[in-house]
Amino acid sequence: MNVLLVRPPRRDSKDISLKVPPIGLAYIAGSLREAGIAVDVLDALGLDLSWDAFGQAVRTLRPDVVGIGAMTPTADIAARAARVCRPYTDRIVLGGPHPTAVGAKVFEEMPDVDALVLGEGEQSFPELIQAWGRGDTALPPGVCIRGEEVSPRSPPSDVDGLAWPARDLLPNARYRYLLASRSRFTTMITSRGCPFRCSFCDRSVGGRRWRARSAESVVDELEHVVDRFGVGFISFYDDNFTFKPSRVAEICELILSRGIDVEWKCEGRVDNTDPELLRLMRAAGCRLIAFGVESGNEASLRRLRKDIELGESRRAFAQTREAGIRSLAYMILGVPGETANEVRKSCAFAREIGADYVQFSTLAAYPGTSLDPQQLTDGPTVSNPFDTDASRSTVTDIPPEVLASLMQEAWRGFYLRPRPMARFVRDVWRSGSYREAGRIGRAVAGWAAS
Repeated sequence: MNVLLVRPPRRDSKDISLKVPPIGLAYIAGSLREAGIAVDVLDALGLDLSWDAFGQAVRTLRPDVVGIGAMTPTADIAARAARVCRPYTDRIVLGGPHPTAVGAKVFEEMPDVDALVLGEGEQSFPELIQAWGRGDTALPPGVCIRGEEVSPRSPPSDVDGLAWPARDLLPNARYRYLLASRSRFTTMITSRGCPFRCSFCDRSVGGRRWRARSAESVVDELEHVVDRFGVGFISFYDDNFTFKPSRVAEICELILSRGIDVEWKCEGRVDNTDPELLRLMRAAGCRLIAFGVESGNEASLRRLRKDIELGESRRAFAQTREAGIRSLAYMILGVPGETANEVRKSCAFAREIGADYVQFSTLAAYPGTSLDPQQLTDGPTVSNPFDTDASRSTVTDIPPEVLASLMQEAWRGFYLRPRPMARFVRDVWRSGSYREAGRIGRAVAGWAAS
């Protein structure tokens, strides 16, 4: 049997989804290939394919099985892709956070889907394809079909033993990241799972147990992508890359000892930064750290179960700046209980701590989080061009028209200043993200005008 893993096109002309590698599909492709299964990847978003061109490509390839990944914010795109692929394939499999969180309900949302792979799919997906090839009706653990009980599968403990992503099947020259300090960009995952309890995070796929690759395995892959694909900038997609400082230090020391010329971004928490480690990270190529600051209000942090304090954010951003590393603050506006003035306080806090970049979002009750999923569809809708949802239902006590105005005020107040604008232009130049910057600029201008 031959498998085609697809990432669908953009939702529409207003969709500003960034062209980053579909690392999850690449991992599945690597595991399929290691199991001896013929596989290809069609990254329609990365290739800028229209929906018509996407359908024509699938019709030409006519795979036995199509695999699609879905997060809840993009479930509508996955459903559309399944409808397009249905006439040209025998079976369609859906994986990713959305089916893992909602289970068999997906079959009601997406009648064109034949099977679900729940959780991390590197073991389940190849076993499913092999079972279908043998004509075996017994389902492997972690697979769901209509009307059948699911045998759960625990996430793999040995993440070092997983096949590397099949990046050779991707259009690597197409990927861009606006905040990269160099061109030729890719992503990596060095650990899975998160033990923290933030109310807005979906841990249904990776779980709560932190499982990390060895430093040597990480740097082996890093060196491979630099040498094989000419990558200049890597974004580590771990939920918390800095969770274990000693492992980060070992990774950095290996990068330096091998003389690998690469720059990178990672995610961290504000409550475990260390000046000495930050300086080592800077020497090893770290140029940007993203922190979940979330709010400038202590009460909101408690509601979000972040288990951090404002003073820790101030200290982390100061230490990051002193180490010569740029910072990105993730902020959630309109947390339940907040007033308009408290939202403005959060926006001011992002400027106070000296964040180089900020990403403002609203709070959504996605399946798989500890928030009430009823609010996913019943909450007020607030527009934000940087949210991936077509229409995000927001959990807030603020009237939606007020929060929408505050969201525009937040983006304008932070970025329409000389220094952030100059920084943005510099990053677009360094990363080569001219077309992506133009697309985002047009979308933001239209949003602001509306």
